[in-house]
Amino acid sequence: MDMTMLDVTQIPEAQVGDEVTIFGENLPVQELAECLQTIPYEVFTNISERVKRVYWQE
Repeated sequence: MDMTMLDVTQIPEAQVGDEVTIFGENLPVQELAECLQTIPYEVFTNISERVKRVYWQE
């Protein structure tokens, strides 16, 4: 399965349909990888192929 569940009970203003950032500019994937006790590469490669990818370069 390729589903993710996030506990937002500590965010009372959270509503159905709100946008959620799992990792990005303000939430580096390195921090998520540390929490998962792995490396950033494994975080990215474990995301299902069905998830749309958008690539850009600055």
